[in-house]
Amino acid sequence: MPTPAPSCRKALTDATASWPDRNRASDGIMGDAAHQARPSDHNLGNAYDLTHDVANGVDCRVLSRLVMNDPRVKYVIFAGQVYRTYRPAQGWATYTGPNSHHHHMHVSIKADSRNDLSPWPWSNGAPAGGGQPVDAGAGGAPAYPGTVIKLDSRGAHVRTVQQRLKDLGFTLDVDGNFGPGTLGQVQAFQRQKGLDDDGKVGPGTWAALFAN
Repeated sequence: MPTPAPSCRKALTDATASWPDRNRASDGIMGDAAHQARPSDHNLGNAYDLTHDVANGVDCRVLSRLVMNDPRVKYVIFAGQVYRTYRPAQGWATYTGPNSHHHHMHVSIKADSRNDLSPWPWSNGAPAGGGQPVDAGAGGAPAYPGTVIKLDSRGAHVRTVQQRLKDLGFTLDVDGNFGPGTLGQVQAFQRQKGLDDDGKVGPGTWAALFAN
């Protein structure tokens, strides 16, 4: 009989540890009757749903762009879009399934990753910036977290910066650690935009990163 993958259980447990007050209404691992009526990774315990709750720090608009880089992940669905790691050239595509996933993020994992308990993007505590939620600003872009992100910073906001740089064509690892590699790419971006290339992501650099 299928059981919840330990890796999926860890994802939800660690999310609660990072954001204790988060809404869990749309959380889930095992498939309900609707899932059982069709093929779904939920039916095997190889998927989890994480409730979108910006007010309490869980911004799936950001987390979906972070978790898609995890080697365990097969695909991610959120807000009417799907990213399939086995079709990276396709990028984020329109999702046409029966549930548009606006209230939660769906993450399917690979079958051979069920017991992989490596940290998820949110597994090492709440986001940097005193636990401020990664909210969205104008145009749906994540709002500035309220603290400068710089060399030796760690956490979800670092991942957000790294993923944005990667989306813009810069080469770096999306690992949540602001090391020399990230520093160099931030400086390159700043020079490209005519900003002071101090390598620090303050309000000006953040705004430039997420400008439409």
